[in-house]
Amino acid sequence: MLIISYIALCLLFIVYLYTLSVRIEGKIINVMVPYLIITVPTLYVFEGIFVYLSEVQNYTVEYLFFYTCYITYIASFVISYLYTQRKPIYNKSNTKNKPRYVFTSLLFTFLAFIIYLPVLMEFREYILSPRRIYELTRTGYGIYFYPSLMFSLVASICAFFTYKKSKLFCISIVLFNCILIFLHGNKGPIFSIFIAFILYLSYIENKKIKFMFLVKSFAVIAVIVTAFFA
Repeated sequence: MLIISYIALCLLFIVYLYTLSVRIEGKIINVMVPYLIITVPTLYVFEGIFVYLSEVQNYTVEYLFFYTCYITYIASFVISYLYTQRKPIYNKSNTKNKPRYVFTSLLFTFLAFIIYLPVLMEFREYILSPRRIYELTRTGYGIYFYPSLMFSLVASICAFFTYKKSKLFCISIVLFNCILIFLHGNKGPIFSIFIAFILYLSYIENKKIKFMFLVKSFAVIAVIVTAFFA
């Protein structure tokens, strides 16, 4: 029970960090949202259920050490961000910098595709079964896998800044990178793109986004992505 109690205590501290973020930034959709959506369910809810149903009392020290390190990490990040980012964020989406975003989104999309192309060619018989590609490339393919994912994410984020100039271009770039990420057999980065877009709307476009809309949208995407890999 000590492990579960400590996990619950850490979860309460996460809730405190979120309320602190809301109070300081005045935004429901803030820097804590990605952590709340992606990490909290797996690390605090499902893991707590696992601990309750399993005999892991012999690993009490290990669990306490792990959660202490993790809570220290997220607390350091959030607090340092909240109390160092004092300059206001100005919306520059209508400036002459837009051509740069077009170029960088195209460049990173090209790099993401070229880097991952050797894997697609080697496992071309599994193109329609990307999860199988993921299973076969768990070791020895990191030099292709992770840079490609990173460039796809960066390309998608750059494309967000072209949305007002050309919705077709923005949607095309993001869609292409989503397809490329699907071919990696890893659904996690798809959620990252969605969350990045929500943060873009909140911080750059200053849109008021309701939390329940975020939850419902995330649930729909989760169902679609899970069905794709089922």
